[in-house]
Amino acid sequence: MEKSTSMLYDSPVSGASGYGPVVQGRPVEGRPVRMRRLPCCGLGMGWLLFIAGFFLAAIPWYIGAFVLICVRVHDHREKPGYVACTVAAIIAAIVIPLGVTKGTDSW
Repeated sequence: MEKSTSMLYDSPVSGASGYGPVVQGRPVEGRPVRMRRLPCCGLGMGWLLFIAGFFLAAIPWYIGAFVLICVRVHDHREKPGYVACTVAAIIAAIVIPLGVTKGTDSW
């Protein structure tokens, strides 16, 4: 009895019988894993802090940078928002002092 090689090249979406997910060539059985909903309307705390930073004088960006650097975040979906906060905090730390000293000609 010869083994068919078409099973080795199935896409991960279609199973051996034409439906269902496949992992390493075998159909996956059981209930699908559901991820919990993110807080703040599905955005996550990182993106909430990023958006709030535009309205609250960049202070939430520094909080998001602190969380990214010093706190272990268990949900990988939260990390992009915290990275955006860190980048915005770095840019704000450069731009705000330049904007404050613009009229004094201290160069």
